[in-house]
Amino acid sequence: MPVGSPVVDEGGVPEDLEASIGRMFTHHSPHPKPVLRSRTRALTIVTSPEGMQQDAQSDYGPIQYRRPYQSLQSVSTRLSAPNLRIEVRPQIRITSPSPPPGPESATPQSESPATPASTLNSPIAGVVDLTKYVTTVSAYAVAQGGLSDIYKGEWYKRDPEDGGEKVVVVAIKLLRILTKKDQDGLRARKRLNREVYVWHRLEHPNIIKLFGTSYHMSGRPAMVMQWYENGSAAEYLSKKNPEADRVRLILDVARGLEYLHTHKPPIVHADLKGNNVLITDEGRAAICDFGLSQLVEDLGRPTGFTLSNQDVGPLRWQAPEYLEEEGPARTTSDVWSFGCTAFELLTSRIPYEHRIRDAQVIKDMQNGITPAGTAGDLCLAFDPRVKRLIDRCWSFDPSERPNMTEVRTQLEEICA
Repeated sequence: MPVGSPVVDEGGVPEDLEASIGRMFTHHSPHPKPVLRSRTRALTIVTSPEGMQQDAQSDYGPIQYRRPYQSLQSVSTRLSAPNLRIEVRPQIRITSPSPPPGPESATPQSESPATPASTLNSPIAGVVDLTKYVTTVSAYAVAQGGLSDIYKGEWYKRDPEDGGEKVVVVAIKLLRILTKKDQDGLRARKRLNREVYVWHRLEHPNIIKLFGTSYHMSGRPAMVMQWYENGSAAEYLSKKNPEADRVRLILDVARGLEYLHTHKPPIVHADLKGNNVLITDEGRAAICDFGLSQLVEDLGRPTGFTLSNQDVGPLRWQAPEYLEEEGPARTTSDVWSFGCTAFELLTSRIPYEHRIRDAQVIKDMQNGITPAGTAGDLCLAFDPRVKRLIDRCWSFDPSERPNMTEVRTQLEEICA
C-alpha cells in the first residue's frame, strides 16, 4: 500500500481529524502524508520509514512523536469520536492495543541519532530496546550522581495475557556520555553493549533488575530499571528509616556482590558505595550500577555536570591499589569497597569523613589509615564481629582480604 494513501478501517477516522493530521505533516515535514489506521479504541499514525526521525512503529505498539507537539495536541482536543483515543504526553505517544503485528511491522525501527557522528543510540543485541516504550514523568532528574542522572519514568508494557497495556514505574538512568568523534562513539557503544548485556542477563534478588535500554532523551544512552520509592540505602538509613536492621542490609549487599564475583566469568562492580545500593519495596538491599565507573573512565571524563552534595568522589570507597596499579579492576578491590559500604550503612558516615579533600584521603591511604579514621569505634555499637570483619576487608594487602563467600557466611552467622 503506497504511503500517503489514507486507510480507514471499520472504526472510521473522522474527516476533520484526517485533514488536521495531513496539514500537520505538510507543515512540519517534507515527507509523505501519513497512513491512518483506526482501531476500536485507538488511532495509530504510520509514516514512511525515513519520515519523522524514523518514529514509525507497528500497529500494536506505542509510538512516540517528538514533533510536532502542538499540532497533535490541538487535534486531540478536537477529537470527539468515542471509538478513538489519542494520548498526548510530554513526549507524544500514540498507542493501539491491537493484536501482535504481521510481517510488515515485526521489527521496530531504532531512533535516529541526535548527531550523525554519534553511534551510541543503537539497539544492543540481546537487550530489550525500550526507546519507543518509555517516557519520563519528571521534568528534572530526581537524583544525580557522578556518572548519570536518574529520572522517574513510565514503561508502557504490553500484557501478554490480554494483549492490553499496563504502566510500570521505572527509573531511567541517563548516562553522562557524549562523544564527538565516530571512533569514540563506536568504542563507547561496544563497551556499553558489553556492560549492559551482562547486567541484563543477571537474575538475583540482591541485584537490581535491568529491563532494557532507551535512547529517547536526545539520543543519549539510558538504562531502564525498576523504580524503588525508598531510594538509595544511604538516604534510606539516614532519613527514612534509621531504625532499620543495618546488619541484615549489609548481608544483602554481601549476597549480591558474592553473586557477581562467582559469576562465570567473575563480574567486578568497581564502584560499590551506599548510593549504588537501593532499598526495595520489601526493605531489602540490592546492588546497581556495576561497571559504569569503568565505562566512563574508559571514555574520558564525564560531561560537565555538578555533583550533588550526596555524591562525594568515589576515591573514598576505592581500594588503595587503585592509586598505584593499572589494568582491570579485581574482586579483591571490591572487597575493600564493600568494607567501606558496610561502614557507611552501619554508621551513616562516609569513608574518611574526617578528611575534606581527596589529597588528604590519598595521604591517609599511603600512611595505612583505614576509612573509619577516628570513627572506627562506632561499629562497636553492633556485634563486635562485624567490626572485625570490616577491618579484614580493609587489609592493605589484597591477598589478605576475605572473599565475598566468606564475608557472606560470617554475616549470616551474625544475623542467625
